[in-house]
Amino acid sequence: MNTQLDELKTLNRNTIIELVGDEPTKIAKFHVEFLKQASVVLKSIVKSFNISDFKELKSQAHYLKTSARAVGAERCAYFLETIESYSLDQNKPAIKQVIIKLNGEFGAIKKELTHDK
Repeated sequence: MNTQLDELKTLNRNTIIELVGDEPTKIAKFHVEFLKQASVVLKSIVKSFNISDFKELKSQAHYLKTSARAVGAERCAYFLETIESYSLDQNKPAIKQVIIKLNGEFGAIKKELTHDK
């Protein structure tokens, strides 16, 4: 399972270039929007987790996964997909571990983006 994760990038820049073209300003705007959205959705994921609302948890993870894929946040999308599948099993301890990893991944994305400026 981890070999698949190792092949994924924190931020695959080719993905967003394929989506919007090689336009740094537009790409930066997408990244900023994604981080804002991720911050809001992550809070919602944690809230759903805390009250064991697995249906909402799955829904939020799915919603953010789509955006993560669009901006090339591959590892992020992978963790969100993992949360989706664990939500079906209502596997709270496993979900908690993935939320921690996901949070770290958002930190890595922010770090990578601030190095761009």
